[in-house]
Amino acid sequence: MKPTLLAFMLVTLSLGAFAYYDLAPPSFSYKSGQAVFVDFQNAIYNLRYNYQSKSATAESTITFKVIEPGYPIFDLVPEPTDVTLDGSAVEVALISDPEAQTKYRVLGQPLAAGTYQLKLKHTIKENVVFNAQGVASGFWLGDLSDRRYLEAYIPSNMEFDHYPKTFNVQVTGISTIDHIVKANGNVSRLSNNAFEVSYPAHFTSSSVFFHLFPTKAITRNVSFYYTSIDGRKLPVDIYAVVETDQFLQQTKTILAELEADYGPFPHDQVLIYGTSLARGGMEYSGATATGLLSLGHELFHSYNARGVMPASGNAGWMDEGLSTWRGDAYRHLETLPFENAKISGHSKWRRSTDRDSYVKGSAFFSILAHKLNMRGLFLKDFLKEYFKRNMFSSVTTEMFEKELSESTGIDFSEEFNRYIYGRYTPSTRVAPTHPEDPEHPHYSSKELLNMTMPVLN
Repeated sequence: MKPTLLAFMLVTLSLGAFAYYDLAPPSFSYKSGQAVFVDFQNAIYNLRYNYQSKSATAESTITFKVIEPGYPIFDLVPEPTDVTLDGSAVEVALISDPEAQTKYRVLGQPLAAGTYQLKLKHTIKENVVFNAQGVASGFWLGDLSDRRYLEAYIPSNMEFDHYPKTFNVQVTGISTIDHIVKANGNVSRLSNNAFEVSYPAHFTSSSVFFHLFPTKAITRNVSFYYTSIDGRKLPVDIYAVVETDQFLQQTKTILAELEADYGPFPHDQVLIYGTSLARGGMEYSGATATGLLSLGHELFHSYNARGVMPASGNAGWMDEGLSTWRGDAYRHLETLPFENAKISGHSKWRRSTDRDSYVKGSAFFSILAHKLNMRGLFLKDFLKEYFKRNMFSSVTTEMFEKELSESTGIDFSEEFNRYIYGRYTPSTRVAPTHPEDPEHPHYSSKELLNMTMPVLN
């Protein structure tokens, strides 16, 4: 068998290229020392759904490495209990960064450099359903609001970090109803309503797709193998609350388009949860929960957001800008309809993507494409190589700007300063704002619960 791009990347990753600690936000003062970011080595989550008590709980074991001595930072939105560090009880506090951009959990004990084990418990309440059908749980993530990645459900590190994750999932008190797990990891059914899900070591807090629900809740499910341009037989799994025919045809068409433009699909599977025939969705690594009209936008994210991954909220604009640029038919613009923009260059502790990234990010790539085309160069050609070089790695805006300039021989600092970092004083025109994009609309709690326990339309 000829070595493939994916095989090369896996070998490279196995050499230990998961530590992106240099991309972490800065440490900051806390108590008599520093609150410091750490490097997760692995995480094991025991998820228990008890139908009789209508409760969902998690027991987590995290092995992490302290690089810079201080008070270790992690995050979990629900309140943790029974927290231990290397077997001894430890306090946990909720703190803000110095610029009040976000909140973190911090251990109440300063640690020297070294490797430690953290254990804790908590209750999962968000997007969990218990009803006559059975149990459902969906870890629906989001990039436009703070603390909406994995930390919204289970303890996690920040988006810069890559580490292997294992979910041990068990549904109890309802043995007569069979359940299923859909995930973008390796799912093993251990026994009746018991599963193990292993996620790759290159996954970050924004990568994971996890959906537990009663098997009988979904009858619209189609699976097939897609032959990638590198010869791999990619398993494709489409399950939906609407008819799957259009999802099936569109998936084949979109995968062929993306592979022709940007090379082999980077992940080892394609998982699609069809939630409607309209717009709106969210991307995961090799997976998406999406309406039909947003399918192309979300699948492209498996290259540009959940393949090459943003290190923080300041890098998320690239992902939404690129996928929107594709949706805008890769247009070229000589001038932009606004004088300046700031969709990156925010606080170093910012974790969410700027909501102007869709329209302004797409416009920025349109003007880049025009400038490159005037010199006989093509932005899509650069992106293909850029994705190849950085696949399964975290990147920043500064890293992207540097690679673009070095690869093309063109200094784009003026354009980045003006339209990305906001380092330009406007005269009279003010750039329009777009608080919500149809590709990633704000879902209400009721809408998320409806996604969690599928109801056929």
